[in-house]
Amino acid sequence: MHRYLYRARAKINLGLAVIGQRPDRYHEIESVMQQISLNDSLLFESLPGVDFEFKCTDPDLEGSENLVCRAAAIIKKRAGKVLPGVRVTLYKNIPVEAGLAGGSSDAAATLLGLNKFWQLEMGRPELLELASRLGSDVPFCLQGGTALAHGRGEKLEYLPALPFFWVILALLPTVKNSTAAAYSTFDRSLLGKPDLKPLTDAVRCGDKAGITGWLSGDFTNTLETANLAGSGLVRNLKMKLQEFGLQPVFTGSGPTLFMMTEDYYHARSVGRVVEELGGVSYLCWTTGRNEEWLHV
Repeated sequence: MHRYLYRARAKINLGLAVIGQRPDRYHEIESVMQQISLNDSLLFESLPGVDFEFKCTDPDLEGSENLVCRAAAIIKKRAGKVLPGVRVTLYKNIPVEAGLAGGSSDAAATLLGLNKFWQLEMGRPELLELASRLGSDVPFCLQGGTALAHGRGEKLEYLPALPFFWVILALLPTVKNSTAAAYSTFDRSLLGKPDLKPLTDAVRCGDKAGITGWLSGDFTNTLETANLAGSGLVRNLKMKLQEFGLQPVFTGSGPTLFMMTEDYYHARSVGRVVEELGGVSYLCWTTGRNEEWLHV
């Protein structure tokens, strides 16, 4: 009986600029994306026959519209042959609708996991093509590491690995954001802003001071201007964190804020501040490009 366990890692946006709307109704963006250690886990197990079965530790996420099921369907169709049965169990840990690409990462891990489980031997270019059909963040989640994303997010220019940082995530448990709603309500007068060149230059040079300087700026993400339910609560949390001398940054379509530090004990104290302010904190770290799986 074959059993493989894959990790599906979350991502943060160190910077994100919405450039404009495309003819296909998606938005052109530019973003520096960074993989972090927070992850879901996907277990692939043999199932008698030729069936596919999907289970999740969060029953609300089960169903054929989950990106795990959609990824399984698309790779099975590309294989074009009868394949052994498989049960995929998603152990959910990344918060949902939090701007951390949890669903996209699950889809990417499904492509990688089933490619191995079914011994399809699809190369990385073919998997990336399938990933781009599933969602804008899925190609990045397939590769991980640090990248400058263009287009709707699927065109990737890989950057040198980011120097190691501890990453503290700050969330309000009652606030969730829809990506579609964020893209429909952000301030259009800020198209093309912020300018990401100072950030990309710092990343290419491995300049920690330049990276932290960028993150301490007033404006790092166009989508932070979206007018969404709960956005006032997030802004209030950000201001309170700033009063403690912290530099929270908005990631993706939100509502997650993140802070970065080189000092573990500082990271722990930041997490405690988040909790004292009524938020939920996760202590993570930056990770490089890898494909982690265990034969269990």
